[in-house]
Amino acid sequence: MSEVIKREELKTLEFSIDQICTLFFYGDRVVRGVNSEYIEQVNDMMSGGMLDELITKKLFVKTWISDLKIEGFDLVIEHENIEFWNYPYEWSFSMLQDAANTVLDCNEVANKYGYELFDVHAFNVVFNMAQPVYVDFGSFIKVDTRNGKAWTGFNNFYNSFYMPLYLYNKGFSDLSNSIYLYNGFFSDKDLFLLRHKYSTFLGSSIGDKLFKLHNGKRRLSAARYSRVIDKYGKHNKIDLILKLKRTFQNLYSTNKARKIIKSVSKSRVDSYWKDYHNDKKPSEDRRFLRITEVIKNNLKDGKSLIELASNQGKFANFVLENTQITKLIATDYDKNALDHIYKRNQGREDVLPLLYDFVRPNNRSNTRIVSDRIEGDIVMALAVTHHLILTQDVGLSHIFNVLESITSKYIIVEFMPLGLYSGDMNNIPPVPEFYTLEWFKEAFSDKFEYILDEEVDINRHLFVGRLK
Repeated sequence: MSEVIKREELKTLEFSIDQICTLFFYGDRVVRGVNSEYIEQVNDMMSGGMLDELITKKLFVKTWISDLKIEGFDLVIEHENIEFWNYPYEWSFSMLQDAANTVLDCNEVANKYGYELFDVHAFNVVFNMAQPVYVDFGSFIKVDTRNGKAWTGFNNFYNSFYMPLYLYNKGFSDLSNSIYLYNGFFSDKDLFLLRHKYSTFLGSSIGDKLFKLHNGKRRLSAARYSRVIDKYGKHNKIDLILKLKRTFQNLYSTNKARKIIKSVSKSRVDSYWKDYHNDKKPSEDRRFLRITEVIKNNLKDGKSLIELASNQGKFANFVLENTQITKLIATDYDKNALDHIYKRNQGREDVLPLLYDFVRPNNRSNTRIVSDRIEGDIVMALAVTHHLILTQDVGLSHIFNVLESITSKYIIVEFMPLGLYSGDMNNIPPVPEFYTLEWFKEAFSDKFEYILDEEVDINRHLFVGRLK
């Protein structure tokens, strides 16, 4: 008989609206205590074929009946612990698009078994390496046949997936990620006015009224039938309200959601570094081959690698294929460069692409910072420190602090002694007096246990160290 764990021994979320389960963390295990009134539903979901199909199709996180016993719960389920947790503001366009389609596919499977998803915001999807999976068990509810073809999750889906994809499609480079970073940053009304520019031709008051009509119709039509009754049941126009709902509700189905996602299937966001690695061939590059050799011979116990400023991730993939590395996290702050990484590695179980500006990271106040979620045996930053130091005034100590925070063992970093040199030896830009190889080596050795340094190319000096 397993020991019963008291609630105070478990960690949980500060805020949750899950009616079905309570989410707990027990060491590195992720479990949910099922509320008594939903035990029958959960048993049906677990044994009726739905969950097996979702997991087999890699749409939902692996889940099973747990052997843990938690005080106050007769049924406990357990999820696979996703090692490198990530958030929507760390995804590229194609990652967001695939996350949206994962939600739609998940909902269609649930429909086969009489269920649907309702709380379908993007934070309920996580990339398990390069595979998006839905993770919120409490989002499944029984389908109410009175709703016709309406999907009660449509409005959440519209705001959380269609809105940022639409902004990508129209070339708004920062808005798409900012709406995940800042709650309320971009609203339903903002999107309506952007999509329907005619609405303000006769003044803002007309635009307000048109938006209210448009938004009201969508919200009423896609709402759960029971919620409409709860809200308007005593209203003297309840029959008219329900008639309006029945008239339009079939317009807001899963099929409609899929169509609007297809309508924004292309990003028109441009970026400076997107083509930087177009002609790179790591297998033919002496510098890349030498770094690969160092990883194989000098860092033999390193199994996971984080590459910062990975651009298209070509070298990161080369290292994965030609060394002992088994897990790769390839990051860049350029959305289009990251999209190259993702498209090359879609569906892989050993690569996680991540949008990440490592010297100026973004996160919400209620999300965990990268260093609390992501760690690798080796952290590698090539051909990037000179840009940060010489053009962005980023201090070397700050760079090393960030690298230290996300490595568990080793550090690989390059120093560019010629600074912003671009290939013309007769026209080398001047560098500050302090900017020397000795200065870099001293700062490096203060922070890390020195292993080696060597010149691997013109203006490329490799430093390798161990975490002190």
